[in-house]
Amino acid sequence: MTAGTPWAAPVVPLDTEVEALAAEWVEPYSQAEHLMRARDWLVHLHPGAPVEMRVAAMTHDIERMFPGGPVLRHADGDWDNPFYLFPHSLRSAEAVGMWLGALGPVSAQVSVGEVRRLIALHEVGGLNGADVVQAADSLSYLETLAGLTRDWVLSGTCSREAAAGKLAYTVERIRVPAARELAEQWLIWAMDQLPVAQEALR
Repeated sequence: MTAGTPWAAPVVPLDTEVEALAAEWVEPYSQAEHLMRARDWLVHLHPGAPVEMRVAAMTHDIERMFPGGPVLRHADGDWDNPFYLFPHSLRSAEAVGMWLGALGPVSAQVSVGEVRRLIALHEVGGLNGADVVQAADSLSYLETLAGLTRDWVLSGTCSREAAAGKLAYTVERIRVPAARELAEQWLIWAMDQLPVAQEALR
């Protein structure tokens, strides 16, 4: 949980075998904290979320852990580019489906098809829980990856304006009212993490 942000979702214990195994699987990923906090935010928004939603939240970006995936041009600020978002989401869904299928009897704890569906929709949202998974992803992004967004500006990967656009888009895409209200608070905090214009030019 991010220090100094008392409105953050509490950490939710891993209470199923498949979730514990998923946590081990994603641990080497550089943004594993983002995935785990997405699960916490999911349960915060939907305390009765089924295991399929929880597993989807904690694995939704995992394709980025493996080489050869789609590449987004940060400098363009084209954050809703479907030619990136859809391949990214579907590649993650495929990776998670293969991983679950290799677990043997443990995979029976979840509907693999439902996990794949939710991951495939995590960027755009949708029916039957997909909007909540997307909202949890957005809230976790603002909490855990505001620093990464700042680093994009400092490194010249994108402009401050483009980075601010990414943060704003992360909120604007949310369709769950309770999550949108929380995200508005996080957006102020995340925007404050961006470098001022002088820092960005160094």
